[in-house]
Amino acid sequence: MSIEVTVRNLEISNTLQTYAHDKASRLIEKFPPIEFVRIVLEKEGPFFTVSISIQGGQRTNVESNHKDNDMIATINMAFDKAEAQLRKNAERRQDVRP
Repeated sequence: MSIEVTVRNLEISNTLQTYAHDKASRLIEKFPPIEFVRIVLEKEGPFFTVSISIQGGQRTNVESNHKDNDMIATINMAFDKAEAQLRKNAERRQDVRP
């Protein structure tokens, strides 16, 4: 499993990068099929944007984006959206099996 955090168009503390990395680690613990997580933190005008791309086995491919004026809230919302998509995918796989 691999986690990549990329920062664009802003200076950001290592604390926020570590925070995003830790959120991804917790997500990987909940969903073992995840093999790779890419997180892009960027600033567009007055807003912060977080894009998350998750790839893994068992058709685990999820994209999540969120834009807000608070970086922590943006990170949290993007991960909440990604987790909801992963849960939905996991439920679909369980429903198909007899």
